[in-house]
Amino acid sequence: MFVGYLPDLAKKFHKSKILAKVFGYLYDALEEGNEVYQRITNLKSGETFEVHFGEGVKAIEQAYQTKSPKEAFYESHKEMVDFQMVVSGREIFFVAPHSLCKVKVPYDNQKDLIEYRPSPYASSLLLFRGNLAVFEPNDVHAGGIAPDKIELVQKVVVKIPKDLVKLNF
Repeated sequence: MFVGYLPDLAKKFHKSKILAKVFGYLYDALEEGNEVYQRITNLKSGETFEVHFGEGVKAIEQAYQTKSPKEAFYESHKEMVDFQMVVSGREIFFVAPHSLCKVKVPYDNQKDLIEYRPSPYASSLLLFRGNLAVFEPNDVHAGGIAPDKIELVQKVVVKIPKDLVKLNF
């Protein structure tokens, strides 16, 4: 997992054409007046819209109301890396290593999803406009948690096959 403010992460996206394309899309999502920004900020709670980039990469634009920590849905994926960026609003994510979490629902290869029970080893992370969180397959994450009060979050989740993402340290 890594987290950063999108404008500060530009160099990480120049490793391939598809990542450069994703960066351009994410940058557009933050530009007021841009078509992508308008589409996301016009979403009402519960609405989604998908954008496909090719090579198995897709963006899910979505809007929802944040919830209490008791309602957190803990998940991870085996095949995809989640790039999650808030366009409007704020939300807390709980994040824990999968090796310290108990599986609630085993892997569903149709959904590329494993569901977990709440973990006492989860750390919290605040996402706000332009803050990008990247969750790898070993990162159990639960988002949409209200920081202090329930609020509308409008965001984008870009799902990228793990083989296309090289997070070198």
